[in-house]
Amino acid sequence: VLFMVDPIDEYAVQQLKEYDGKKLVCASKEGLKLDETEEEKKAAEEVKAATEGLCKVIKDTLGDKVEKVVVSDRLHDSPCVLVTGEYGW
Repeated sequence: VLFMVDPIDEYAVQQLKEYDGKKLVCASKEGLKLDETEEEKKAAEEVKAATEGLCKVIKDTLGDKVEKVVVSDRLHDSPCVLVTGEYGW
């Protein structure tokens, strides 16, 4: 894990893309893929289907303040997380 806090870091990592055979990814952007077993993938799909209505209500309530509302498996102790788009803010 690299903790980068300077504004130039994001630009540098976007240009570097890989280091020592490891792909560099930003954990604060959408599209973060974590290793999952088939059971975890199936459970995530079930949760996504079960909470589809809730996500729609939250999106309708927030309107244009958010781009989209989705269920994520990257959280365990927090109710929500704000992430930036994969290719921009």
